[in-house]
Amino acid sequence: MSTSKEPTHQTRPAAKWRRMPIAAVMALSFGALVLVSVGGVLALSVGANVRNTLDLLGAQSTLLVDAMEDLLRAEMGGAENAVDGVAQLYAQGDFEIDEATMSAALAGALSATPGANAMLLCTPDLKCRGTARGTRGVPSGEIRHLPAAQEESPQVRAALESRRQLKGRQWGAYVANEHGLFANVSTPLERGGETRGWVIAAVELQKLSEITRELSSRFGTHAFILDGDGTVLADPRLADPSSGALPLTPLAAFGDPVLARYGERSTETEFSAKRGRDIEVAEISVEGPSASDGFFGADSYIAITRQITGYGERPWTIGAYFETGQIGNELERVMGSALLGLGAMGAAVLVAVLLGRRISRPIQAIAGQASRVANFELEGVEPLPRSRVLELDEQASAFNAMLVGLRAFSTYVPRSLVSKLVRTGQPGIAEPREAVVTVMFTDIAGFTTLSERMDAAAAGQLLNHHFGILCRAVDANGGAVDKFLGDGMLAFFGAPDHLDDHAAAAVRAAATIRQELENDNRRGMAEGRPPLRVRIGIHTGLVIVGNIGASDRVNYTIVGDTVNISQRLLDVGKQAQPDAPACITLSSETASRLDGTFTTIPMGEHLLRGRGEATEVVQLGEIAGLAAAHPPTSRGGD
Repeated sequence: MSTSKEPTHQTRPAAKWRRMPIAAVMALSFGALVLVSVGGVLALSVGANVRNTLDLLGAQSTLLVDAMEDLLRAEMGGAENAVDGVAQLYAQGDFEIDEATMSAALAGALSATPGANAMLLCTPDLKCRGTARGTRGVPSGEIRHLPAAQEESPQVRAALESRRQLKGRQWGAYVANEHGLFANVSTPLERGGETRGWVIAAVELQKLSEITRELSSRFGTHAFILDGDGTVLADPRLADPSSGALPLTPLAAFGDPVLARYGERSTETEFSAKRGRDIEVAEISVEGPSASDGFFGADSYIAITRQITGYGERPWTIGAYFETGQIGNELERVMGSALLGLGAMGAAVLVAVLLGRRISRPIQAIAGQASRVANFELEGVEPLPRSRVLELDEQASAFNAMLVGLRAFSTYVPRSLVSKLVRTGQPGIAEPREAVVTVMFTDIAGFTTLSERMDAAAAGQLLNHHFGILCRAVDANGGAVDKFLGDGMLAFFGAPDHLDDHAAAAVRAAATIRQELENDNRRGMAEGRPPLRVRIGIHTGLVIVGNIGASDRVNYTIVGDTVNISQRLLDVGKQAQPDAPACITLSSETASRLDGTFTTIPMGEHLLRGRGEATEVVQLGEIAGLAAAHPPTSRGGD
């Protein structure tokens, strides 16, 4: 009986549902569809906005710390290159201690190093002489010569005494005087296996505070540098001498409540963009958390830091902090949008269409532009358009700010080389390996003498203009610029890109430089610029190429005797044609790889410095077809 009643009981509601008006069915069905669709869209949009907000924060955090490290290393790296360059000149016999040429070499090195305040040459008897840039109360562009004098400062004498026990380039302890607090880097002057003294470059640490002030203004944060984790080395307050703040002040006594609690920070793990980049993201609570204060506690801050080594006895901590309310407010606005959408069920269809279109387009635009950023194709990245939706507009603003920062700090790295490494996509492409490449060395003949007649700004502008011509020629022929050494440049062809004709590419780049330099010299004479005479040495051989350096800083560079030979070929050009506008000397190994379009002039065998056997050298003549791609010019150096 019970089973026979069940079908009757089930059919009654079904028949009742079938008799419902179509308007009610459509209303209920459409209402349910709207509820599901609106809820799904809102859930997806809220999740996407939260993830994008945190990911953009992580990316911006990485960008800020990378930009700070690049600016800092550029500031300190200039001083390192300066002392290395002076030491190399002394080792080559280009000057003697206490001669006029010594003062010229130090002044030239200081002029080409804006970040350095002084270049000193100290001898084992603790006498120092050199040049110094204007300090407080003295014009910054003025370079003064410092006569030889016995060093009286106990700090400096102790540093010089300890320097006797060290080999190679070293950063010493900070030195304070009436002009401020200075970091210093030194390297020995050696000749014939004997150390004759040390060349020292001093960098005023207040310049680091100016970097923190600039980045704080650019990113809307508070940037800082700590000596270890205990004292303040650089801060925007220290950039203003009238503030009364002093460097190397303990965190608790510096007067910054956030830095005073830095030792009590709590490390965060939500920001995936920082993984693998040696960046720490931590929360600092100044007064303690409260459940009523949103996602983070009251007076809570986020600190983004990284440790770098190599500039003192303790590692430096670089980073910045900002209020966590910037994140909490953003997330709360996203949640508010979700509640508002659920409350507007009557207009859900129209809202869903408009909201879907407004959300999907910017997110797709962000994804497309982010893929270009990942490939380091910054020229092809367009700023994101503004949006009427608050969260999307803030995302666009954050992305555009990140793009501006990327373009700013990308000027301090070899962009063409980075693009090639990214483009290859081969695992381990940057690992050190042996490869046959063609190496090019360039040098401006007589630039030291020329720079003596120019002020620092004019000399620097002339060098930058000259290096622009060289870099364009190297990039146009598939080469990679390794580094700039004083007034010279080192470039190589055949890595990381594989070039079957890397020797021809290097020679063609050298010929282009010769041609462009002749054109530029003619224009320069009309503009009042002095003409430049360039020497180029090219050699093909086996090198070690890849990432070489310390754990916290590496360069994609080349090492090997091939580099030395290409540099020695410059001397042959200087001796053979000292007054020619340009002279390009090739080794026989490079010349043997050229075809009939290249004309070479034998120069005989030469005993290059540092080599036991003679090297056959040729001079580059004309190249067939080169004039078709460039304005016709007369030959230089022939």
